[in-house]
Amino acid sequence: MKKILREPLLYLLPLFAVLYVIIIPGRIEILDTKLINNNKTENIKLPHSSNVGEHKSFLITFNLQVKDKKNAKFQMIPDDCIREILINGEEFPMSTAQKACDYVKGAYFDFSEHVQEGLNNFELRMHNFGGPGGLRVETPYNGLRSLSLMHYIFTLFLLLSTALILRKFKFKFFAISIILLGIVVRLILYTYTGPMQYSYDTDGHLQYIQIISEEKRLPKFGECWSCHHPPLYYIGSAVVKNAIDSYDSNLTARVLQQSSLLFSFASIAFGVALILNLFGNRRYTYLASLIFVFWPGFVLAAPRIGNDILFYFGALFCMLFALRYWRFHKSSDMLLASIGAAIAVAAKSTGIVILGTWVIIYILSVVSSLKIGSLRTLFISAFIIALFVGFSNYRIAVNIFEGKKAVLMESTSSLNSNLKVNNTVGNYLYFDLQDYLLVPYASAWNDKGGRQYFWNYALKTSLFGEFKFWSSPVGHIFAASLSALALFIFLLALWGIIHVKFKEIPPLLFAVFLFAALIYLRISYPYSCSNDFRYIFPTLLPIAYFSVRGIQVIQNLRLKVLSYTALLIFASLSFLFIVAQAF
Repeated sequence: MKKILREPLLYLLPLFAVLYVIIIPGRIEILDTKLINNNKTENIKLPHSSNVGEHKSFLITFNLQVKDKKNAKFQMIPDDCIREILINGEEFPMSTAQKACDYVKGAYFDFSEHVQEGLNNFELRMHNFGGPGGLRVETPYNGLRSLSLMHYIFTLFLLLSTALILRKFKFKFFAISIILLGIVVRLILYTYTGPMQYSYDTDGHLQYIQIISEEKRLPKFGECWSCHHPPLYYIGSAVVKNAIDSYDSNLTARVLQQSSLLFSFASIAFGVALILNLFGNRRYTYLASLIFVFWPGFVLAAPRIGNDILFYFGALFCMLFALRYWRFHKSSDMLLASIGAAIAVAAKSTGIVILGTWVIIYILSVVSSLKIGSLRTLFISAFIIALFVGFSNYRIAVNIFEGKKAVLMESTSSLNSNLKVNNTVGNYLYFDLQDYLLVPYASAWNDKGGRQYFWNYALKTSLFGEFKFWSSPVGHIFAASLSALALFIFLLALWGIIHVKFKEIPPLLFAVFLFAALIYLRISYPYSCSNDFRYIFPTLLPIAYFSVRGIQVIQNLRLKVLSYTALLIFASLSFLFIVAQAF
């Protein structure tokens, strides 16, 4: 471990590659931005959002410095609608830009034929249909078409450096290839996914980050929608925001997405390493790894702004080294598992489940082996966990000290009543197979899609969240096929769990307790959004592993071959489902 940590390659090549991936989009030089509303002119800075009045039109003007006309291509996210654009006094043909009223992803604009090199004046006539009004201007999210040759060159640097680092950690060729493919599919998704797309409560997360960044304090629980979350992710993101804002505030959201991608890349490596520890370098390892790495919902989560990805990172870190401690009883694994659990707790409240499971695994390990491990390492591990638990939950402690009620999820009290679902035994036992197979996507607002039934909604959201990710007829065929195969994978995993072995107890416990936590959340807060699989995505790793174990114990050879084929088809369709939309 010391030898690896002293390896310059571990730090220099990834830093070099990531730095250039960040810088390549280039600085958007927007000057003298003004908001004209109700005959009043106000100097503003983009991105901007403010109360301009509902069902009101307003004007945003700015000067754009253009060095190379061919690079004058931008993603503009209006709130709510861009009606007209004047460039140097001449009208831009809005017919060339689709989705000019899409306040989530925005519209892709190619201004290269309408600007001049040097300073250009832009006037955007906009309309607000409700809530705040404003504008974001970002580098394009337009699939692989938005990439330059330099993007490809430095992405290759990133992949090469990752492969060399994995070799230092003794990963074999096939394992490295799967991890690199997982990174590639996430990078491709990132090229066409804006910060507000396929995400949850991004405004709340950004507001939390902004409060820390600008006011240098932690917000109170009810101060913003996401302010009840532990602060670790938001403090780190505020540091990133301050650094990027000094260069170009329009790039901040994109760089925060890239930060999530980096944690997602590391999570892939931890997951594959855990499966390697269970199976060894065998064909079963690579099949289970493909299921885990390409699971659509896990890929979709990668570029999200929010604390979910940091939680997944900490949870998978803990799961890997908890398993290693269970098998080898090394003090270093005890320490690393505790660090992973501490990160999970400090990232998201669900981390308490990861920490509790790790403590149970440690106690069972001590009882079964009669080895308590290094007392010094045990003390350091306990200290790290206590420090992170205290750091992440001190606001709860303050509330208790002040005589207030301690609440982990304060925002649930303000959830829309239309999200409420029934809370009977049938909602947890019944599975609507017809709805599951015939309705491609689930909705938190509509019973069609299975939101009333725990298992329907959990399985669907594990694949696509609550988003219509690919809404064309071809996309529906893909989604329906993936849903059917995913149900088969869950059934295989259940069969594998029934035949669990002693060495597999740690992943089993993580799976059981995470599902129990999701059920508890749904029972305690009977809203459809309480049932979302994103809260427990680390349990996907045991599911992928036990699905292959389930096939191993099948006696019928034809059924076994059919099952392996189904898993391979699922992984292939998942890859195509994400990648096809970039073209």
